[in-house]
Amino acid sequence: MGRYISIFLLTILATLGLFMMLLMIIGDTFELELITGIVLVALGSFIITQLFYIIELLNKKS
Repeated sequence: MGRYISIFLLTILATLGLFMMLLMIIGDTFELELITGIVLVALGSFIITQLFYIIELLNKKS
């Protein structure tokens, strides 16, 4: 279980870092875009972590 938590946190940190760099390049920081981006990053990270879990379950069955 700890493996999936670390995958989740690393995915969030990597995507938030890329998102912040993109905002720095653009130069305009709107609060709504920042909040929307953070929510989308969290949901995407959760989906990626669940996919890793499903892949591992399928590999154990075969």
